Amino acid sequence: MATGSSAHDGVEVLSWALLAAATVGSAWCAYQESLWSGEQARSSARATVTQFESSRRTTIANRNLTIDVATFLDYLAADLHGDAKVAAFLREHARAELKPALEAWIADKANARVDLPTPFARPQYRLADQEEATALDARATSEILAANAANAHADVYGLYTVLFALSLFFLGATSTVRHRGMRRAMLVFGALIFTLSVVSLARQPRASGGRPERVL
Repeated sequence: MATGSSAHDGVEVLSWALLAAATVGSAWCAYQESLWSGEQARSSARATVTQFESSRRTTIANRNLTIDVATFLDYLAADLHGDAKVAAFLREHARAELKPALEAWIADKANARVDLPTPFARPQYRLADQEEATALDARATSEILAANAANAHADVYGLYTVLFALSLFFLGATSTVRHRGMRRAMLVFGALIFTLSVVSLARQPRASGGRPERVL
């Protein structure tokens, strides 16, 4: 009788110890899920701000391109009509980003080059705002990918929270089930789910409240 009582007490002690560990694990997973959700929100916000700035830069670049095209067409018209004064004025007051390409085009034209590329097809013509918009687009894409990854990690931790809760159910049932065999089966199921969850959880990235870091 004493042996059976000791075995029962051993099961109770083990189940309570695992219950405490599973409770801590479930709470920690819920905390990690919350952190990853916050990281997702921050990455999404950064992506939105970056995309807005990219759109603003693109608008400026398109405006400048329109100005440059108009300047070039006006220069062509002045040159064709032999209006050297207007042509010189346009060359002098062309935008800084257009001027190198325009001067290269004029130099090639003076050398009677055939199949002359327009200033806008030349490497000298670069729109800084367009280049910045392209860089911002790449950054926004990176932030979107980071947000998607954070969302996936949050979902994984949500799953582990459920697994620890399932472990808690089986471990908690050991104190209510009277049949010794059933009680031990509950303990084994609960301990197995808890152990597998902990082993698998150790390989997951964790959020530290700031930037996420990977363990193992």
